[in-house]
Amino acid sequence: MPWPTIIVGAVVAIIFVAIVVNEIKKRKQGKGGCSCGCSGCALKDSCHPQNKPPES
Repeated sequence: MPWPTIIVGAVVAIIFVAIVVNEIKKRKQGKGGCSCGCSGCALKDSCHPQNKPPES
């Protein structure tokens, strides 16, 4: 395989991994996936239920 193809593939892979890691961090922080906030979202109760069961 030519070197430019390997370099471009590696850059695309790095960008993809960075996006996935960023989404995982946002999800762990309780932020939504659309990045527009949950205050006006019709589905906010499905993402962030008020009565979460206690974790063991």
